Amino acid sequence: MAQPVYQPELACAVHGLSYDFTARTGILVMAEDHCADMAGAIALFQRIDPEVNTIATIAGGRDETRYRRRGSEWVTV
Repeated sequence: MAQPVYQPELACAVHGLSYDFTARTGILVMAEDHCADMAGAIALFQRIDPEVNTIATIAGGRDETRYRRRGSEWVTV
């Protein structure tokens, strides 16, 4: 896999991201032992789709965190 690139908005090194418009789910793939800034990840995916409702993060090939919108708030699940 190519070297990840540090993204200041996310406060982590990123390999890539994807978005499923049908499921309204974003996936952020990061370097091993990295974690994303929650507010930065939400802002990024809301620019892609204001109706995003789930964001999953993967670090070093392992599921890391999942954020879900509940009403107007976001929670870690």
